[in-house]
Amino acid sequence: MSQPPKTRILEIDIQSSPVLQEARLAAEKQEKLMQEMEKHSGVRALREQLAYIEESPVLKHAREALSLFEESSIMRTVREQFQQLDQNSLLAHARMFEENSVITRALEAFKSQEELTRMAMGPMWELRRAGLFEANAPWRKTAELASQAIAGFEGRFRLPDYSESALLAEQFHARAMASDLALSNAGVSALALQQAMEKMTMPWLDQQEAMRSIAGFAEIQRIGEAVRSMPAFEDTLAATLRKSLGDWRDPISWRPEVFTDLAARSDFYIGLGFNPAVTNFPVPAFEQGLEIAGLEEVESEPVDSEADALVRTNTAHAQLLRVERLLRKFIDRHLTRAFGSDWPKHRLPNGVYDSWQEKKRKAEETGAEERPLIEYSDFTDYAPILCRRDNWREVFQTFFRREESVRETFQRLHPVRLDVAHARLITQDDELLLRVEVRRIEKAIRDM
Repeated sequence: MSQPPKTRILEIDIQSSPVLQEARLAAEKQEKLMQEMEKHSGVRALREQLAYIEESPVLKHAREALSLFEESSIMRTVREQFQQLDQNSLLAHARMFEENSVITRALEAFKSQEELTRMAMGPMWELRRAGLFEANAPWRKTAELASQAIAGFEGRFRLPDYSESALLAEQFHARAMASDLALSNAGVSALALQQAMEKMTMPWLDQQEAMRSIAGFAEIQRIGEAVRSMPAFEDTLAATLRKSLGDWRDPISWRPEVFTDLAARSDFYIGLGFNPAVTNFPVPAFEQGLEIAGLEEVESEPVDSEADALVRTNTAHAQLLRVERLLRKFIDRHLTRAFGSDWPKHRLPNGVYDSWQEKKRKAEETGAEERPLIEYSDFTDYAPILCRRDNWREVFQTFFRREESVRETFQRLHPVRLDVAHARLITQDDELLLRVEVRRIEKAIRDM
């Protein structure tokens, strides 16, 4: 059975670009970069078009129109990447726009599949059809084009009337969608689905793919119910999650592009069995659906001042920071209780003890205060520590039940953790994986 099309909606915030006058002044100091970028015809054309509209009020209208894309997940990632670049570098912005693979692949890879592309790309497809990304596009029409794209995309989603919820839930089950998602095995009845729909206040139902929207929404509710009601690392929950999050049990050889290319990452997730229907919603609807399913964001615990800035960077970083600190305390407490305070000398995988000692030595040489050795652990250390044969048998099996489930959890978190650590951006797919696996880890640790 072929996978449903992926939704990747792009968002450009012209307002985050530097003032054109400042860009021209900065360009004088960036002659070498300009020469390199001249090789890219799209950049040259963009600069010429920006110069053309410099004195025109259309830029103001374009900013106002394009700001309406704020609710689009992948477009928001592009905007945030722009904000992270040198604020005086117009060419850097242009290069990011031209070379961003999400844009180029979204606009070119599906040229022969117009209908699928239109369904998957939302407003980005309408912008392409309108010619916004052609080298000779009339930028004075940007506001009009953006408005048309927004209208086309927003027209796809609506909030069903309260009275419709029961009928939609019954239709969904009657059309056998439930069997594809194994909803009957997870206890998500038509009534429960109806009640969840009735709590929604954000437009979420795709009128062009109504049953697919309901299937994705129902699957989010199924995942939430499973995580809430089943033991965190038993086989039943692990098998339930694989139906939509994919099978991550086998060791993975991570390709570099998975961490830097959002489209490549999406393809990678789908290749493992990730169901894109569960994240195929506008951002507000997706977030609200997670909250209704019990997968809402959890408030961060107080942390020391050194970590405060990291917590503020974004919600994903806060979630990962919290669970990492919880894991460190959990591992240290239980291994100290079982083997004494010098457990790192005897209970770490090969090479890890020396690595921690070296990082501790370097930190203290530069004036850092003395900290427990486990504070120098990496996120990739935790699964090997938990699953080391003697540690697992004597301590951690009681908490986590099956080693393969532990390894699967940490593999799902690996791309998210790496991107957040390097100030790269994550998608709604990543957010769902993060919320589910963080919740499982916390539940396993705190329920015992």
